[in-house]
Amino acid sequence: MTDWVVVPFEGPGGGVGELTWGQQKVWALMGQAGTSLSMGGAVPVTDGRTVGDLAAELAFFLCRYASMRARIRPGGDGALVQEVAGSGEAVLGIVDVAEDGDPGQVAGELADWWDATPFDHAREWPIRMAAVRARGVVSHVVVTISHIATDGAGIAVMLEELAERDPVTGAPKNEASAMGPLELAAMQRTPSGQRQSEASLRYWERLLRAAAPLRFGPRVDRGEHRYRRAFFESRAVHLASKAVAARVGVPASSVLLAGYAVAVARSTGISPALIQVVVSNRFRPGIADVSHPLSVNGLFVVDVADVTFDEVVIRTHQASALCSKYAYYDPQRLDELRARVNDERGEVVELSCLFNDRRLGADTEPPGPPPSRQELEAARAESTLRWGEPFAAYLDKLMVQVSAVQDALELEVQVDTHHLSADGAHALMLDLESLLVAAVYDADLPTGVQSGTSPDIDT
Repeated sequence: MTDWVVVPFEGPGGGVGELTWGQQKVWALMGQAGTSLSMGGAVPVTDGRTVGDLAAELAFFLCRYASMRARIRPGGDGALVQEVAGSGEAVLGIVDVAEDGDPGQVAGELADWWDATPFDHAREWPIRMAAVRARGVVSHVVVTISHIATDGAGIAVMLEELAERDPVTGAPKNEASAMGPLELAAMQRTPSGQRQSEASLRYWERLLRAAAPLRFGPRVDRGEHRYRRAFFESRAVHLASKAVAARVGVPASSVLLAGYAVAVARSTGISPALIQVVVSNRFRPGIADVSHPLSVNGLFVVDVADVTFDEVVIRTHQASALCSKYAYYDPQRLDELRARVNDERGEVVELSCLFNDRRLGADTEPPGPPPSRQELEAARAESTLRWGEPFAAYLDKLMVQVSAVQDALELEVQVDTHHLSADGAHALMLDLESLLVAAVYDADLPTGVQSGTSPDIDT
């Protein structure tokens, strides 16, 4: 940094207490990944905002959202606690770009550096923010937020409220205090919160006891980078999932998850499909507008064998509702449950296939008329897959994350190639696309998965 601005803040929700269930889950994931799983990046500033304007934005985030001023440390008994400050100071960094420098490159390098540098959660606020100036004018803002303080939907809440604040006073449109993490953690400790957790655990136990143990075949070292990430962009998947959704009368997200379940079953030879689905929990009363992380994994199962794809879509829609309903639980108690079930079964029930639809409001889009065959085939011809840098470590065997791009969907595939090869991951995406396109014009399309299937160790 070449300069900085001290940003004082003050807000409600201060004190010391336990982590919420969502924070506990994120903390465990961060420990396994060895990173802060940060979110953010470098964004061009094209509207004339100044350093003072950005300092005011940072102050808004800190004053409004208690999770942005929380520090995580061991408590007196050694268990983690969070200490939310009622007031304090943060710093807006300033980076001045040399006359011959590229401000976009400088901003990108700072964003990459911050993303790769874990937060010191015991001493550092979980939000970093800096202004990049070129010839005295702000060209970019760089923001990095630790996952312990928010999630994707939480960031959307923060940005929406930032845009709606009073342009003169800076006060939020909704003057009621946003629920802080200490308040939510206290709610989760109440008898009502514990009953919700116990109901979710009973649902998980029922599925875990009934499930086959394997999701993939045996490990095979194919001599390629083990942990890979690819980005599959497809307008055809976007169009086809909406068209099938309109015909069946379900959300497009259910069609996409159904397609993923069938494609995985066809790739691995294992059905029913048992998938951990990321659930935001923001549909629950009173917590839609909090900033701190609420997303945890729900457990979803659907039998895709010997039926039509439309039937799988209907089953998926029904099973997704249960998956979401029972995705609100104490993660420590879930770990204990999984260990007990595995011990009693004498085998580990593998839960290493995941799905995360990160789109917000995707199911509110109007379906529109079904595309023509010619349009769908043209869209398929546009589909692309690119590989990112390999991971040094990865937590699961397969995960697909869905994001919206311009008139298309981007499916980010994270894969352990010792269980599904890079070519197999590419084939999985093409099969998903082909399945959805074929389903648009065939309500009786069979899944092609037969009962009694077994792992394909050469996948």
